[in-house]
Amino acid sequence: MQKLGLILIIVSFFPWLAIAVIVPFLPISVAQKALLVPALLVLAEIIFWLGVLLVGKEVAQRYKRYLSFRYLKILLRKFRRGRRNRGYTDKRF
Repeated sequence: MQKLGLILIIVSFFPWLAIAVIVPFLPISVAQKALLVPALLVLAEIIFWLGVLLVGKEVAQRYKRYLSFRYLKILLRKFRRGRRNRGYTDKRF
C-alpha cells in the first residue's frame, strides 16, 4: 500500500504540470480554461491526500520535513559552506 501511496503523491504533481504547460495552449475558450484550472487543482489535492493516507503518518512526516523551509535553509547553508571550503574565489557565496 505504501508504494501505491507514493505513486499517488507523485501523480498528484501532474495536474500542476498540466496547468502550467498544457492548459494555456488548449483550443478552448478562456471561460473553459478558467473552470479547468480549479478542477485540476482540486483533483491534484485529492490525489495527494489519498496518497498521504496510504503511505501513513510516519512517511508523510518524513517527506514534510524535506519540504520545510528550515530544512532547505540548512541545505543551502551546507552548500555555501562547501563552496567556501573548495576554494572558489566568488565572494558572493
